[in-house]
Amino acid sequence: MTIQRNLALFALLSVPFVAQAEAVLTGPDGLSVALTPEALATMPMQQVEATYTSSKGQQSATYRGVLLWDVIAAETALDDDVKSALRHVVLVTASDDHEVAYSIGEIAPDFGNRQILIGLEIDGAPIAGGLQMVSPGDMRGARYVKDVVKLDIR
Repeated sequence: MTIQRNLALFALLSVPFVAQAEAVLTGPDGLSVALTPEALATMPMQQVEATYTSSKGQQSATYRGVLLWDVIAAETALDDDVKSALRHVVLVTASDDHEVAYSIGEIAPDFGNRQILIGLEIDGAPIAGGLQMVSPGDMRGARYVKDVVKLDIR
C-alpha cells in the first residue's frame, strides 16, 4: 500500500463511532415515521428533573425533550378514542436490542398522565448517541432507554 492509502485508511479508522440519532415510529395501519432530533425539536418541548438508581448508582439530571404522548397524538389517531386506545402499548427498542414497554394508559393525559419524554438534551447538552427515553418517577433506570432506534405501537 502507498503512504497516501495508509493515511486514508488511518483517517477512516480514527473517526469516532456516532450512534444513530434517528428512530422510527411504527404502528397500526402501516404507520412509519422517522423521528429525528430536528423534527422533534419543532414540537412543544418539556423539561423534567429526574433521579433514578442505575447499575452505576444514583443518577440525577435535567432532561429536555418531547412528550411521548405528544408524538403519538401528532402521528396517529389514538387520541381520538383514548378509551379503545388503552389496549395498546409502545414497545421501545434500543440499538443494543434492549426493549421496554409503556402502556397508552400510563401516558394518556386522561388516565395516567405520566410525563414520559423522548429526550433530546441532558443538562443542557445534546444527548450523545441519539434519542433517549426518560421516565421520571421510575425508581430504577431500566426504562431510561439510550440510543432508541424504534418505537412500535402495538
